[in-house]
Amino acid sequence: MRRFLLGRPLEDCIAGGRDNILLLRLVAALLVVLGHSFILVGDMSAAGDPVHWLLPRTHAHLVGVALFFTISGFLITLSFERNPHVIRFLRARFLRLWPALAIVVALTAFVLGPMLSVLAPDDYFSSTDGGGTAPGYFWRNVLLIDPRQTLPGVFGSNPIPRIVNGSLWTIPYEAALYLLVAAAGALGLFRRPRLASALVALAIVVVVLWPSYGGGPYPQRLALLGLQLGACFGAGSIACLMRRRVPVSSGILLALAALSLLARETPLMWLAVVYFVFWFAYVPKLPSMPAGLDLSYGTYLWAFPLQQSIVALLHVATPLALFAIAAPLALSVAAGSWLLVERPALRLKDLRARPAVRLSRAPGARGDAPAP
Repeated sequence: MRRFLLGRPLEDCIAGGRDNILLLRLVAALLVVLGHSFILVGDMSAAGDPVHWLLPRTHAHLVGVALFFTISGFLITLSFERNPHVIRFLRARFLRLWPALAIVVALTAFVLGPMLSVLAPDDYFSSTDGGGTAPGYFWRNVLLIDPRQTLPGVFGSNPIPRIVNGSLWTIPYEAALYLLVAAAGALGLFRRPRLASALVALAIVVVVLWPSYGGGPYPQRLALLGLQLGACFGAGSIACLMRRRVPVSSGILLALAALSLLARETPLMWLAVVYFVFWFAYVPKLPSMPAGLDLSYGTYLWAFPLQQSIVALLHVATPLALFAIAAPLALSVAAGSWLLVERPALRLKDLRARPAVRLSRAPGARGDAPAP
């Protein structure tokens, strides 16, 4: 009962050498696929979304992305603390984020796009329909400079028209947060964990109190959601910095879950979502992912265009049917992304450096997470 109520410090959990982070990342990716399944068939209210039913001010895909950013804030901060070398840190982050992103954007723009466009191939590659070209879509999304979401003549008749990959909007925020961690590390803030935590907490308070719910133009809503995701990242970073004093217990999770349900119309609901990351990562004894297979980032990157393609070609009109078709397809493509792109890229991290310090024995603790 004492362990149930008080748990053990997060630092001891990390030192135990076993975690469920890879599995949690996969759960987060599938939550994103589930949430998008409701929206992409035109059910903008997502009344059947189980997460929306429990927490009316959010949806499954937003919770999935919040989990991703919390994991990322925790592991990225821990990674820099254990190997405080800015150049190696940035190289590792680049190799985790960009190769898979470049592949999905290239194949979408230059293979999937011409196949699904209502325009002839010559017209597709010369058209500026929607304010951009296929090469422009590639470069803007890869360079994270004013990312584009449309391709000429693609998905124009879908319930959510013209949006090719609505998941990519989170990637610039993820990259910006990597740079903030590198800057904080270079300034030596991580050597003063209480000061660093206080600064991050102050930033989170400002973000949480920001009027982030309600109307407003679409770009403005995305910017506010991006700030919320930054708050989740910051919460994960604080947990890392204060890991000696952060208890991980089932009792605390249940208390926060009850609070979230009682205060589900307020930002307090996010406390349980954030804390769930650490509980799920270290409390349940769950099977490990086979051979360190990390399908989460590939699933996150590929699911949206695959879902839009399924809607366009098969005219799927119900959310659960779309999820049932898209989820295994996205996981299959993600396996190819991991084996052919992501894992080979990660092997380049330490070619000229000593072997990286492992955060735990589990493959999920590399300090990377999809942006979503």
